[in-house]
Amino acid sequence: MDTGKSYAIAIKDIKEVFSSISIYGPMLAVPLFFAIVLPVLTFYVTIYAAPAIASRISTLATVPAALHGAGAATFMAYFSVNILGPIFLTMPILTAAVIAADSFAGEKERKTAESLLATPVSASELLLGKILASFIPTVILTLVVFAIYGSITEYLSIITFHLHILPTLPWLMMILTAPFLAIVTIGIIVLVSAHVRGIKEAQQVSTLLILPILIMPFASILGLADLTVGFFAYTILLLSLVSIVLFYIGVKTFRKESML
Repeated sequence: MDTGKSYAIAIKDIKEVFSSISIYGPMLAVPLFFAIVLPVLTFYVTIYAAPAIASRISTLATVPAALHGAGAATFMAYFSVNILGPIFLTMPILTAAVIAADSFAGEKERKTAESLLATPVSASELLLGKILASFIPTVILTLVVFAIYGSITEYLSIITFHLHILPTLPWLMMILTAPFLAIVTIGIIVLVSAHVRGIKEAQQVSTLLILPILIMPFASILGLADLTVGFFAYTILLLSLVSIVLFYIGVKTFRKESML
């Protein structure tokens, strides 16, 4: 397999994605908006409402011990990792779904697959190129979003509480989980794109992955899940196994003609 051809396909697809503001505009604007607004909003909630919220939550029998009688600094530290963190973990899923759906199913809608299939590339080279076209921008955007959100949280914590909240090991493990979420999302898109007509169908199926992520903050507050280093280590292991299976199935079932 000539990886040079795969990289060329990836670069071509990345350029196509970022040549249309209708695709990259929302994909960039929404994560960056939340990366700035959510930490600032959390800061103001922490300052003015943290004790009242913590006291009400602490009445639940399953609430984590960290929130019992929590002060503003403790509340902000807990909220930044256990609530905001999972919310930002939806970003690699959404980004990978948008790019991968455009890269695979979008070829059908634009009827541009014929020229691509006429080039001397194998199915494996084409598949790898499409995967890289989705994976590279997704990882970069995710790292940027986490960096902005972490920097703002840390800055507000230092100037207000004179404490360092981020980074923590669970938070770093959360970032490490993001590429694996992206790979699984792309793998699902690869399998789905061969059986759907366009971009919307492919995105709708892949975004089902968001539901378990959105449950994590509530599970954390109710004491049903402890977002520790071990939790994310097991999550990464599970996602690794799923991605290997998806990639294997994708390689075995992917045909260039499926993009027509």
